[in-house]
Amino acid sequence: MKKEKTDQDQFIELDVKKLQHIEAERKRHLTSVLQRMPDMHFMRCPRCSRALKEKTITDITIVICVQCKGIWIDDESLVKVLSLSGDMADDFINHVKK
Repeated sequence: MKKEKTDQDQFIELDVKKLQHIEAERKRHLTSVLQRMPDMHFMRCPRCSRALKEKTITDITIVICVQCKGIWIDDESLVKVLSLSGDMADDFINHVKK
């Protein structure tokens, strides 16, 4: 013998379906955002709050502010920069200024 569903049971089923739909939409949105993350740069300039842009010059990666032209460099790249001399150092500085 099959028990008939009460109104409360039907409301609960409807709520569960709504929650499942909301969760599926949330996952879809999160997946979409994560796929675009490489295109989005989350870092902001500590000086002027504008976007920062990564730039690689002869295997040395630096980060430059598009507004105030501030430059940030990690320790590994700094060691490489400090080891440059002569024309190589001049070329690096000229590329950074562009």
